[in-house]
Amino acid sequence: MWIWGGEVGLMKRGREGMFVITDKRIAFISKTNMSYRMHDVYSNRQRIRLEHNDNVFRPIDDYGISELRNDLDKDSINMQFEYNRILDLYAEEKRWGTALRIDLEMYHNAKKSYKFSVVRSWVKYPAKDPLQFHHMDWIPVITLFENFKKNLI
Repeated sequence: MWIWGGEVGLMKRGREGMFVITDKRIAFISKTNMSYRMHDVYSNRQRIRLEHNDNVFRPIDDYGISELRNDLDKDSINMQFEYNRILDLYAEEKRWGTALRIDLEMYHNAKKSYKFSVVRSWVKYPAKDPLQFHHMDWIPVITLFENFKKNLI
């Protein structure tokens, strides 16, 4: 919840979504079938965990693999990154916050980079945009990815 992400590059605009990690892929879900009420409850829980420096990378109750598949099929704006296509996954510490970078190998040896950050506060007008970001410890995500990647080889 409250993840701002998108492709890295000039004139590339990010968007808000959920960051989902499975044993085969990392997904970024912007359009979901999840109810507003359910999203609001889990967003508030995440905010409270962030304020208390607790682990924010926890499963969402009632959101499993079937819901993830439905969301991935729902809209092409939802992205998935299979582990075998990820070249590098690392954290970037910036003055404004911490970003998780994912470098992908695309078809015909092309490469794309994506950046994801956890948002602290938003502005909603004229368009929803993040104002501040959290300094996050992305090590649990990186370690989980490395463990899953080892099992694929």
